[in-house]
Amino acid sequence: MRALIKDKTDVAVRNIEQPQVQSADDVVIRIALAGLCRTDVFMADGLINGNETVTLGHEFAGIVEDAGADAQGFAKGDRVTVMPVIPCGKCGFCNSGAKDSCQNTTMLGINHDGAFAEYIRVPANTVYKLPANVSFKHGAYSEPVAAALAVMKADISPAQRGFIYGNNRFAKLIRRIMRSYGFDNVSIHDPQTEKLEDNAYDFAIETLATEAAMEEIFRAVRPRGRVIIRSRKHEPVGICFDLAVKKEVTMQAVNYGPFDEAIALMAEGRIQVDDLLGDVHDLESFAAVFAASKTSETSKVFFKPGTEPEVE
Repeated sequence: MRALIKDKTDVAVRNIEQPQVQSADDVVIRIALAGLCRTDVFMADGLINGNETVTLGHEFAGIVEDAGADAQGFAKGDRVTVMPVIPCGKCGFCNSGAKDSCQNTTMLGINHDGAFAEYIRVPANTVYKLPANVSFKHGAYSEPVAAALAVMKADISPAQRGFIYGNNRFAKLIRRIMRSYGFDNVSIHDPQTEKLEDNAYDFAIETLATEAAMEEIFRAVRPRGRVIIRSRKHEPVGICFDLAVKKEVTMQAVNYGPFDEAIALMAEGRIQVDDLLGDVHDLESFAAVFAASKTSETSKVFFKPGTEPEVE
């Protein structure tokens, strides 16, 4: 099969062996569409520590090709998507049902072969069926929706006034999700064109973590306000401790929201994301697509690794 592989020398489309069921809880999926994330680009550029040789990609949807004996509830032909972060299943958090807090996670496209390929093998406990009215493109967008949904775990309420720092696609997705839960008094702040009022907001949600951004955020939240951290930075970011301490600001980091709830938000029409979803490319176009993604985040772009006609 064809796969986009990063090794110690380059990134290239190569022909490799198609994965097969090896363990009883394995599910093999034929990939219909896979979305491009900044993480994939960082991995390709060597900015993330992962396997020396690995198939890139982690946001995808497809069709079950085969399933192991213990992969209950899945059969060939099922339309599915996958949570790409795999908990260890052994730690205290995993054993208590708090898998999102597992500190021993691994990830598709970094520690395991990922989704920029015709087929992928994943554990059954990471697989979610797609409702009939959720397209493959929307299914492949489930991971970003789950990531944005994480802000609903924060200790905030619809009665409060808040803002999302960063006028980007992820910020727009967060606001749509929040409004679906009754948070109507939340705005998006574009740091390029707007100035925030000091001490005016009950909470802030960060989507653009720089030292300057964090200082602006801390100035804007009221004393004893809350700053919600969502970015995954690959380098340290300074914060203004004097301001944070003086105002007794609470910082709360969030990881992922429930994956099944993310799918339901789209299936039930509670959020609309069509305008956030962009073009579909073949794997051979990866170099140009990766390069373009570094300068534009207007819409999520996708790869279609296989030759089958379905992309809906």
